Amino acid sequence: MALGRTSPRDLPLFADLSGRDIREIFRAGEEVSVPAGWSLILEQTPPDAAYLILSGTAAVREKGEEIAELGPGDIAGEVAVRKNTLRTATVTAKSRLQLLHFTREKFDDLTRRLPAFRDAIDATIAERRGGS
Repeated sequence: MALGRTSPRDLPLFADLSGRDIREIFRAGEEVSVPAGWSLILEQTPPDAAYLILSGTAAVREKGEEIAELGPGDIAGEVAVRKNTLRTATVTAKSRLQLLHFTREKFDDLTRRLPAFRDAIDATIAERRGGS
């Protein structure tokens, strides 16, 4: 877990999860690093993965217009994976990103097995859909 001095418990997505659940989530994902300018998600593509941002910032663009900025503790790609729809936005690294990459299969497995994780993801989706 290369979170520097940030504890997973400090990330809003994990606030209500047990230590055991957090360990399972980190075991299910693969830690990856991407350079600034790299697009990890492209609008109108199939949902193959979701990403948890561990460090750095990313821009979310819809039809070329920046609609949000994501940072440590934010998840990207969850809407399309969870709802089985094409990607609704492009997510591009504004700085070097340290990410936890989840394949669609691993993400689906986590949402099935860990109700607190599923609830946190669904709350994030509801907030984003209502907020933008």
